[in-house]
Amino acid sequence: MIIEELVWEIIYKPIEEMGYKVVRIKKGIDGSKNLQIMAERLKDQILDINDCVKISKHVSVLLEVDKRVEFNFGLEISSPGINRPLVKIEDFIRFRGYIITAKLNKNFKNQIKLVGKISNILKNEVIEIESNGEILKVPFDQIDDCKLKLD
Repeated sequence: MIIEELVWEIIYKPIEEMGYKVVRIKKGIDGSKNLQIMAERLKDQILDINDCVKISKHVSVLLEVDKRVEFNFGLEISSPGINRPLVKIEDFIRFRGYIITAKLNKNFKNQIKLVGKISNILKNEVIEIESNGEILKVPFDQIDDCKLKLD
């Protein structure tokens, strides 16, 4: 199991019980040794510095106690921000109608990167993205990285 999946398993429920939702866990962003945990409050989808401190302290204890994790990295707690990542199919449902930038994990209709509007989510986890006047049907599992484009 990779570190992100293991940490997710350890912290997701306790963080949710504190009133927060874990959005994404990612290790080694830009070559750092930090583990980035993006979260937001369940009630209003915001995260301030006080929330970050609470989550950081709680996660530190959870990871130090769990013997499956070699806790030799720094923690970085942050909000998803305005260009939030879309990680789960539920994120695409929630942000239907928004403009996204997506990096695909393989060539799809001669594209690796695309910018477009989420127009629909089909039952078989296919995301319909309107891009350059065309509706692309992109399987969710082909999306490597995706962010809202609000700036």
